[in-house]
Amino acid sequence: MGDLPVRTERLVVRRFAAGDVAAFTAYRSDPEVARYQGWDAPVPEAAARRLVHEFATAVEGKPGWFQYAVERDGVLVGDVGIRLAGNRKQAEVGFTIARAHQGNGYASEAVQCVLDRVFATGVRRVSAECDARNTASARLLERLGFTREGVRRRHTWLKGEWTDDLLFGLLAENRHVAGPAIYACRPNLLVGDLGASLGFYGGLLGFRIGWRWSDPRARFLTEGEPHEPGTALVGRDGVQIMLTQTAGAHTTRLHLDVHTAGQVDALFREWRGRGADIAEPPFVRPWGMYEMRLLDPDGTVLRVSSPPAP
Repeated sequence: MGDLPVRTERLVVRRFAAGDVAAFTAYRSDPEVARYQGWDAPVPEAAARRLVHEFATAVEGKPGWFQYAVERDGVLVGDVGIRLAGNRKQAEVGFTIARAHQGNGYASEAVQCVLDRVFATGVRRVSAECDARNTASARLLERLGFTREGVRRRHTWLKGEWTDDLLFGLLAENRHVAGPAIYACRPNLLVGDLGASLGFYGGLLGFRIGWRWSDPRARFLTEGEPHEPGTALVGRDGVQIMLTQTAGAHTTRLHLDVHTAGQVDALFREWRGRGADIAEPPFVRPWGMYEMRLLDPDGTVLRVSSPPAP
């Protein structure tokens, strides 16, 4: 295992230091951050100071918990924890990101970095669990390749109520066998009148209308789930077309579906390194997709994203 710190695309994953106490106390004292976690907010500064000291003096690679600090531009934005089993072949992962820095893909990037370190030591399985209501964490784990393995109903007494726990697992041999990163391509037609287009595709051509993520489950979202405003999806016989209402000239965009956020990041690094015109780097969109955008020589927008978890 290499020395800390480790630099990722945008972050520094490092050991905790005494200077982290104030930032650590602040984000762990945020009720929204602590909502599905095992601690109560606010966190007393004295307790936070003790924890940071324990983190700073812990031995990486020793059985038990080791907490990695996650830094962005000199600012502590969160932490990732690994609990290594006594046999050094199994581990458990947990993560926390400050609310002001959520939605930027930092958790995916930091956890992926830590997983790379852990699996490089010979660990064969990493487990994770989260409150069933914590859909953001569940989506993140699945984007990283974790498989949902079960649910423990009313298993944890947390903050005055019984909660359901979702169980996830990632095997070393399954990390890079998901197949090609890009598994589907859909045209995204820019239309002037979404209602008229839906009437044409749904009424005249018999396409099913709704919002549907192009994932292996081919699942239509229920009312109230996050979706892209002004956009619908029509499908028939295994073919999907995205329709997005926009003013001005109408052209075509392409949407490339990718299995995991880690693969989106890998494509971003590969294509940027080759000089591709990256219009927007990867980040989590309001409708739940982890997406980047690039332009081809004619200005066609390629949207490259990983699907959300169910």
